[in-house]
Amino acid sequence: MKNKRFFLGMLGVLLAFGLFSIAGCATYSTRDGVTTPLGAFTSAKINESRPVIAEYSIILGLITTGYPEFLAATKGKEIDIIDTNYFNFFQKVQAVQKE
Repeated sequence: MKNKRFFLGMLGVLLAFGLFSIAGCATYSTRDGVTTPLGAFTSAKINESRPVIAEYSIILGLITTGYPEFLAATKGKEIDIIDTNYFNFFQKVQAVQKE
């Protein structure tokens, strides 16, 4: 009986974290060169009106994909950075047009 409760408790915790990891968290943006922190559970949709110029991804905090293309696409442009983090399993960094 004790093992069953433990298993169900762990399953509940994993389910809760799994549901939170489905939604992206936009952790910061910038406004006129000033970093603007957002809440950890703020939806990434808060910045969806801003066109994305380029983006790259970080997987498990170990593997970066698309960074050379990101550098080439943002060279010489005025951009703001939006970091969308899925609990450090997957992280998406986007460059958006500065307003």
